[in-house]
Amino acid sequence: MSDKPTSSMKRRLNGVIGACIIVVIVYLLYVMVRISIIDAEKWQELASSQQLKSTTITASRGTIYDSNMQILAQSATVYTIAVDPVLLARNLESDECTLELSDVTGTLAEMLEMDENEITAKCVKDNRYQELKKNVEKPLADKIRQFAKDNKISAVIATESSKRFYPENSLAASVVGHLHYDGYGIYGLEAYYDEYLSGTDGKTLIATDNQGNEIPYDYKQSYDAQPGDSLVLNLDITIQSALENALLDCVQTHAPSGRATGIVMNPKTGAVYAMASTYGYDLNNPAEITDPAIAAMIEAMPEGEDKTKAKSAAWATQWKNKAISEIYFPGSVFKVITASSALEEQKITPNQHFGCGIVYTVADTDFHCWSTYDHGAQTLYDSMMNSCNPAFIRMGELLEPALFCKYYAGYGFTEPTGIDLPSEASSLYVSEKNMGPVELASSSFGQTNKVTAIEMITAYAAVINGGYLVTPQVVDKIIDSNGNVVKDFEPVIKRQVISEETSAQMREVLEYVVENAKGGNSYISGYRIGGKSGTSQKIDEDITGHTYVGSYCAFAPADDPEVILLIVTDDPQNGKFYGSEVAAPYATQVLEAILPYLGIYPEYTEEELEEIAVNIKNTEFADVEDARAILTAIGLKVTVIGEGDSVVTQVPSSGSAKRGSTVILYTESNAVQETATVPSLAGLTLEQAQSKLAEVGLNLLPSGSAAYTDGATAGYDQSISAGTVVLKGSIVSVTFYPSTVTSQ
Repeated sequence: MSDKPTSSMKRRLNGVIGACIIVVIVYLLYVMVRISIIDAEKWQELASSQQLKSTTITASRGTIYDSNMQILAQSATVYTIAVDPVLLARNLESDECTLELSDVTGTLAEMLEMDENEITAKCVKDNRYQELKKNVEKPLADKIRQFAKDNKISAVIATESSKRFYPENSLAASVVGHLHYDGYGIYGLEAYYDEYLSGTDGKTLIATDNQGNEIPYDYKQSYDAQPGDSLVLNLDITIQSALENALLDCVQTHAPSGRATGIVMNPKTGAVYAMASTYGYDLNNPAEITDPAIAAMIEAMPEGEDKTKAKSAAWATQWKNKAISEIYFPGSVFKVITASSALEEQKITPNQHFGCGIVYTVADTDFHCWSTYDHGAQTLYDSMMNSCNPAFIRMGELLEPALFCKYYAGYGFTEPTGIDLPSEASSLYVSEKNMGPVELASSSFGQTNKVTAIEMITAYAAVINGGYLVTPQVVDKIIDSNGNVVKDFEPVIKRQVISEETSAQMREVLEYVVENAKGGNSYISGYRIGGKSGTSQKIDEDITGHTYVGSYCAFAPADDPEVILLIVTDDPQNGKFYGSEVAAPYATQVLEAILPYLGIYPEYTEEELEEIAVNIKNTEFADVEDARAILTAIGLKVTVIGEGDSVVTQVPSSGSAKRGSTVILYTESNAVQETATVPSLAGLTLEQAQSKLAEVGLNLLPSGSAAYTDGATAGYDQSISAGTVVLKGSIVSVTFYPSTVTSQ
């Protein structure tokens, strides 16, 4: 038998070998297809990672402007300085570089004002990127890059990035908000509009050789960053400043433990002109605790977990926008809602009378009027002016739960306002099915349901703007880097809650409150203003019933409102707590500052002209008789001392003075000017204070919402301290307060 392979064996062997070859070829083809086509992107990325160095170009964040294009937030180009330790080692070993490691680290430490040991530790790492310092300004970055270039050190990198600046520091801090360390918005508008503001980052790709060195510029490819869009706000820094100044005065005087907040808004469009919470914080240094009492307390604490928690709590408070993120019992300001609802449903009429009785019992629960005396029978006008709780309980009873809850929802208290800011809180309220007679009674005067300040002012705006519930809006428009409008925000009217007729009646009622109870309201001579104060007990937080929130909401002009504002003082500590005491004076302060700015000017009656202050004209060097004529023409009295023909010295020579004040004209250059000692005026009525100053030859300039109110008393804050010796004729300005509280 032959041991040679047969033909069939050869064919089988050839078949097996051929099959194996085919399998190998198919596999190789598959691998080639997979590498070159299916997984091409993956291998290209791996190759690029070895051959290309990628640098991110951070997009410039959009600017935030106020309504007059004043900058509130802006990004500037800065640089991050970093080092590639692996490449640095190669640079130092090359013949082109003559420096030692210590030369590099020492120079960088000096330039960056850092510890050299810290830089050295980063320069000997095994990885390819070590960050040295962020937010380096361009001049310094250029110096560092020139140093690296001159010494052939490609391992030192200056990467362009962006830093946020807030030119107005703490102004509108809780509205504007600030950024996370990683560059995205976490509070305020910076967070709400982050998608528009952030833009799109760019990238630079640089080819490198096998040693990691950059190949010449021809191999560099850049993809430009797309800058973010900018915001143009309805906020006006002049109005914002006026609001913040008033709130600062409020917290310094009354020390509210829960802070104070305020909103100024256009009642017709919902445009937010100003919004603040005090104390706020510096947007350029958000970690600084700005409440001096809290800062001192934390500073005194030993290092440890308790101190860390206290800091975190302080930051959370000062960064929070109280106007939209905290809820409170609105108190008597809410009575405008109850009254307008009852008027709209024709359950009451403006001249209908409501009793007081001091105590009103509902289902065995006694409800007290804030007043200790009976207001008697009152129309709606007087009920609102007296802020009589029993009167409004009766109005609530006429509405019954179904209608009360219908209007409560209609005015927007059961839903977010939709304001374009993050973290808007939801109100807490009693639903119709759970509203018994007691709940209805307490709800009718604002002592059961808890709302946000933005909900309260938005609802109040609907009461006086014709009945329309508008959406409050902080941003007016969004523009791109070329100034083109990306998005324009038109006023949003959700619905009409009450009729134009009812709204007009409510404006009359609220103007009546201010005109007939000047003390404790935002009365300003020459202006038509409507308003209502509120005082509520924080019964869910303090069972003793001695913790209060005082608030005041006002609008002007009363017949055709163009501006509305709300101030809320949360838990005042210095003895006063009624809204007419702790909020109304500061609402007046804001209105006095912003009404002329908004183009709303006073129109005086003859009676008001007798009371208002005049600007003193300086008549020095004028003929005596001419000077006398000029000063008497504006309502001032004149006393001439000396025998000269012209005025040498005038006291006072400038400023404001009450009509009827006396100006002294000296006509001889060697005349000795007479002096007087300023007396204490605290606790005196206007008439008493004026008389006491007149006795010593001084003039009084009353200020404050109760300045011309019968029985008002002077506070301790007179412009010239008691005991000071001044020239006769000098003006002493004194703030007057209501001697008795006429409303909450």
